[in-house]
Amino acid sequence: MTRKTVDRAVLVLLIVMAVLLYFSTAYYKGIAIKTSAKYVQFLAVFIGGLSVVQLGHSLLKDRSHDRLVLTGHLPRFLGLLVALIIFALVFEPLGFFIPAAIFIPVMSYMLGYRNLLTIGLTTVGVLGFVYLVFIQLLSVNLPGINF
Repeated sequence: MTRKTVDRAVLVLLIVMAVLLYFSTAYYKGIAIKTSAKYVQFLAVFIGGLSVVQLGHSLLKDRSHDRLVLTGHLPRFLGLLVALIIFALVFEPLGFFIPAAIFIPVMSYMLGYRNLLTIGLTTVGVLGFVYLVFIQLLSVNLPGINF
């Protein structure tokens, strides 16, 4: 199986899931229509739109016949999995921002980025984007610290 085939299959699956996710908000009730539904619709449009763009790019530009390689560096891949599991475990008690402020720089360093200024600015940029879009713009209550 080629990498191109797997990429396209995953993108089609993401588009279908984005459409289903968008229309699932029609069944929301009460206050969730004004809050959670907008967040879910935003995610569905964002994921679906990006998937359509990527699928179009793949169909028009990708002529490669590379075989699928799941990972080129197994310790790095396993480190990413462990970090994601730890992030998921501390997400509930610590909220989003503290684990993300640690997770993003650690993962950047693990993936080979060594410019600390770029890592710091990227972390601040991602957290600022999440704060502005989800908290300020969409009024979504992200999990906070629960001590």
